[in-house]
Amino acid sequence: MGRPKQRAQARHQYNRTDRISETVREIVATELERIGDERVDMVTVTNVVVDNDLATAKVYYSALTAESEDRLDDVVEALEEVRWRIQKVVNAAIRARKTPQISFHPDDVLTAALRIDDIIAERVQPAGASADGDLDGD
Repeated sequence: MGRPKQRAQARHQYNRTDRISETVREIVATELERIGDERVDMVTVTNVVVDNDLATAKVYYSALTAESEDRLDDVVEALEEVRWRIQKVVNAAIRARKTPQISFHPDDVLTAALRIDDIIAERVQPAGASADGDLDGD
């Protein structure tokens, strides 16, 4: 008799906002692929945070290629243009009385990590190299 109870607990292991966050993340990622707008081709959905009252869903994205080519403004514009289209799909997929309103936010974590990596690479020299770049002993 304990087995059905364990299944019920396993089913509710994640809270509702986590499940909705994951659903929204999947929908947004899929819809961005379907759109066919070259401005969002290299956009990756990194995380979605839904607040507890299901009012908002912050969709965090990374657009490293656009960032390196100084086209980030184009990405932001494209995401705003398709936001309501994606919102309609989210509303249809989430069967709840209240669905979160999505908003897009750049995810700066990866950019910051790459910046830190570059700084470290500039400061650290290979073993055996002197300050002028020559190998010791040459």
